[in-house]
Amino acid sequence: MKKVLKSTCMLAASSLLLASCKKFEDLNKNPLAASADQVQVEYFINNSIIGAQMDPHIAERVFVLYWQVGGHQSFQGNTINVGGYNDGWSSDYYGGGYMSGWLNSANTAVQVAEEKIAAGNTKSYTNNLLQVARIWRVYLMSEMTDNFGPIPINGFQGVNPEFASVKDVYYFMLSELKDASTKLDVAVVNPDDVKKQDPAYSYDYNKWRRYANSMRLRLAMRMSEVDAAKAKSEFEAAASGDLLIASDQTFQVAEKGGWDALTGDMTREWNAGLMTSTVRNLGINLGGIKSEDQLSADFDASIKPADYMGLKLTDHFTTNTNDPSAGYWLDGLPYAIDPRLYKTFIIPGDFSNPNFNSYPSWDNTSRTLTRDLTDGTPANGVVKTLDGKYTYNAFAMGSWGPKGTKNGARAFNGTIPRLGHQ
Repeated sequence: MKKVLKSTCMLAASSLLLASCKKFEDLNKNPLAASADQVQVEYFINNSIIGAQMDPHIAERVFVLYWQVGGHQSFQGNTINVGGYNDGWSSDYYGGGYMSGWLNSANTAVQVAEEKIAAGNTKSYTNNLLQVARIWRVYLMSEMTDNFGPIPINGFQGVNPEFASVKDVYYFMLSELKDASTKLDVAVVNPDDVKKQDPAYSYDYNKWRRYANSMRLRLAMRMSEVDAAKAKSEFEAAASGDLLIASDQTFQVAEKGGWDALTGDMTREWNAGLMTSTVRNLGINLGGIKSEDQLSADFDASIKPADYMGLKLTDHFTTNTNDPSAGYWLDGLPYAIDPRLYKTFIIPGDFSNPNFNSYPSWDNTSRTLTRDLTDGTPANGVVKTLDGKYTYNAFAMGSWGPKGTKNGARAFNGTIPRLGHQ
């Protein structure tokens, strides 16, 4: 009888202990945290894509003052174009709040998708989401390695990763794009709630495949001068597939006002988007399309002959540049120009143009068309006044020395063509 009671008590005690342990484990679980079974792959992809659109804090520093200036796309001062940089901006961009954070989300999407597939916890579109995450991760890796050089290939795994050479990173990216694009099932149709989690393509897998092939094409071209054989084979393979060939296939994310990652990169009013000499020179005479055939009769009197360079003002406009029009001010409009330029960079004084950009709104500089060239003396005597109305000038960035201090027109809001609203 004692043995029976003892055994019964031990069994009851064991049951209580197990129940207590279970309850103790439950107490140590965060009721608000999602498990791997609960999280959705598309949430991580969405978070990464939206974050990479850049909020104004990092967009001003990287997109505008680094990339636009470095690419001679916008006249915004001197940074990368003259070998300058800001370590704080670069560290900020590299860190977890921005680039590393976007990559972390993309890698988590890949990891979660692979875990779901391994566990058999999948939906009809889970494999496609895995491939999209891989494709998007490649874009982010390309952005990071092109900006910073060697980066980890197998990062964000909870251990300190090894950094790979840029060559190895490029080979990995090309391999990923090839593999992921072929594994996309373009026939899969997603439910509406999933489509909403892709701000670029709404999970149109045909477009994602085109995006992957086009990126592979682009990466191959970047290798052409350092690894010609690899570049050629990858380019030809990518070119044989579906590519982005129509405007409605463009990877684009809708912008909105405010101060978050969906705020437009060009919405900060200190940045009027002034045209650079590089952009201007690319468009002058391109295609041979006359200005008079593009503009209304209001501009006819300002259009100059085909062989006219402008006013030679070498005391105020630098000649220490390879700009073909160095030293000149074009006091009118070019005889012929690529039509895209007039639509992209609005003519100074064209205030009736609905796309005219009046940045900044807190002053009248966008509508101030005259500027002085001075003699450089303490009295700042005026040598000549230039009228920027219906002219089309843009000048080299960098320091102009004494000529720059005497020139009030070379980088002034009202005298240089400015980026339009659309």
